[in-house]
Amino acid sequence: MELASLEPDAPSRVRGSSRIDLGKGALWTHRLRGGPLLLSCTAGSVWITREGEPDDVVLEAGSSYGGEGRGLLVVEALEPAQIAVAAEGAGRTARAAVRAALERARGSWLVLLSLAAVYLIWGSTYFAVAIALEALPPFLLAGVRFVLAGAVLYGALRLRGAPRPTPRQWGAAARVGVLLLVFGNGFVVVAQQWVGSGVAAVVVSTMPLWVALFTTASGARGRRAGEAKAAAPEVSRGEWIGLLVGFAGAALLHLGGDLHAEHAGALLILLAPVSWALGSVYSRSLPLPDGPMAVAAEMLTAGAVMLGISALLGEQLAAAPSPRSLLALAYLAVFGSIVALSAYTFLFRNTRPAIATSYAYVNPIVAIALGILLGGERASAATWAAAVIIGAGVILVSRARPSR
Repeated sequence: MELASLEPDAPSRVRGSSRIDLGKGALWTHRLRGGPLLLSCTAGSVWITREGEPDDVVLEAGSSYGGEGRGLLVVEALEPAQIAVAAEGAGRTARAAVRAALERARGSWLVLLSLAAVYLIWGSTYFAVAIALEALPPFLLAGVRFVLAGAVLYGALRLRGAPRPTPRQWGAAARVGVLLLVFGNGFVVVAQQWVGSGVAAVVVSTMPLWVALFTTASGARGRRAGEAKAAAPEVSRGEWIGLLVGFAGAALLHLGGDLHAEHAGALLILLAPVSWALGSVYSRSLPLPDGPMAVAAEMLTAGAVMLGISALLGEQLAAAPSPRSLLALAYLAVFGSIVALSAYTFLFRNTRPAIATSYAYVNPIVAIALGILLGGERASAATWAAAVIIGAGVILVSRARPSR
């Protein structure tokens, strides 16, 4: 394992400023001995764990972390990164601590808002897809949705000065877009021609387990190859327990809610969570564009592929789309694609995979609730029991400590 350290042999403190280059998966450690320390990420992204602190911190380029007191500080590079470490005076330490506290608070609020977006918005998209399918064939619906959303987001980012993706970045975005959107989302839309929004949400709720399996397999392969760390953190025992509890609740929702598929084409939905999980884990190792531009590029490339599939299948409109279907399409493009997909991308790059994918356990509850409120459906006792179990699984996942 590659290990970098500035920890002195004698109990003296770090003085001045030092810059450390870290390869992907490399660790830098330092034991705080009461004095202040300011750590800044100048390139890439790093994961910070501090002895005695309940929560880990992810720093992107340009953000800082201030620490003082005692305990071991461990920094792991999530990608090739550079950090600057400096010992501060009393006045500068106070300012650094305030900046670090504000940065952590801002990050916490962004995580909470992003979780709310993927929980609520993606839970409602199953109902919106069912409405849009009343007038639009599946691949045409999905292709128009993502091309429209990707073009709007791409144009807005370019107006704000974001650079164009390079050819290499376009290629990476296309690969992730095909896995996430063409297979992951497209198969769900196709299957919803024959299954209800509830069963679709239930089947997709298996996705976090596939992420955990792919993450564990990636870590084992990296260790066999002699790498310092895998591309993603290992899944801890507590996270596994939470994932299995959540899946048990989703299974109860499926069985107790008497949700059944009646067409062979519905079997495609079984592949959707597998493809989405594979694309999510795979995206960590690809040279994607920075920030929301990655989402825009993925939607544009995947949307173009979907329109091509629609043309090959000969999909046509049976009649002019109703205002109801067009409103559902607009909701899917703006909220289901631009807002929620951007939130998911932020979560998967800044939190543990189990946290980022926990939405899959909440979405079925939102889908069933909308069916009750807007579709006149009824919820059985098993449905409410599943809601409690799923909530417990999400809590267990969110409180579990990551495996080091």
